[in-house]
Amino acid sequence: MPTDRPITVAGCQIPQNIGNREANIRTAMDAIRGTPGHDIYVLPELSSSGYDEIVFNQLEDLAENWDGPSFEAFSRLARELGCYICYSFPRKKSSEVFTIAAAVVGPTGEIEAKYDKWHVCSTGDCNEKRIFKNGKRPLEVFEVLGVRVGLCICYDIRFPELTRHLSVDKGISLLLHPGGWPRDAGFFTWHTFVTTRAVENTIYIMSTNWAGLNNGGTVFCPPFVDGGKACPSRLKAKPGVLVGTVDMAHLKYEREKYPYLQDRNQGMYACLTDKS
Repeated sequence: MPTDRPITVAGCQIPQNIGNREANIRTAMDAIRGTPGHDIYVLPELSSSGYDEIVFNQLEDLAENWDGPSFEAFSRLARELGCYICYSFPRKKSSEVFTIAAAVVGPTGEIEAKYDKWHVCSTGDCNEKRIFKNGKRPLEVFEVLGVRVGLCICYDIRFPELTRHLSVDKGISLLLHPGGWPRDAGFFTWHTFVTTRAVENTIYIMSTNWAGLNNGGTVFCPPFVDGGKACPSRLKAKPGVLVGTVDMAHLKYEREKYPYLQDRNQGMYACLTDKS
């Protein structure tokens, strides 16, 4: 139901316990309980299993489906706290097909949105493509007090088509972006891509990562960045919860002041794909 109240989104930067689903879920639940009162909580990529080659080699034991142990735990917690929780896990799509998945459970305990990562990473310290398949599920959007919210995962942020589709065709105002960014060469452009996607689409983005010296940097980006008052906020390497506010009145102001989406010359874009 629409409301004039701004909503708050909490990015949970937690330490990972590689390959220990129960420990990771417990850590996530403790982080959420320790920062009560927010509308949405966002965990890192593969928040239930940890993100590591060890996990990739144990998918027969660690992969689950939409109604698996992660759903059961976070569904109960979302009902208890009256919030939305975005979590991520390795999904067993079939006997030999695995995807990196994210799901959102809401205050009713039901799944509000499901997503299989569209772009599987093959660069830097990531070697997902050896194990995981690209997701093929249509993009789903859910609504929190009148705010339309979309999902993508980690490497997806480097590809503008996905976020543009969510923004223009699905009408999102907030993007939840669970990540598992190691501090390889690609780490240092992550925030650049988050800022670019937020500003070019005039949306809010909460982009999470694991805690630790080889990770960290969870970031919340507003819909416009001016280098002064309007800047992304971020965590360092230690565990913590980053809280951002999504204000639809402010978003309306920014979209009127900086009408990037309205100024697109769509009539000419068709020429770019016209092969005649």
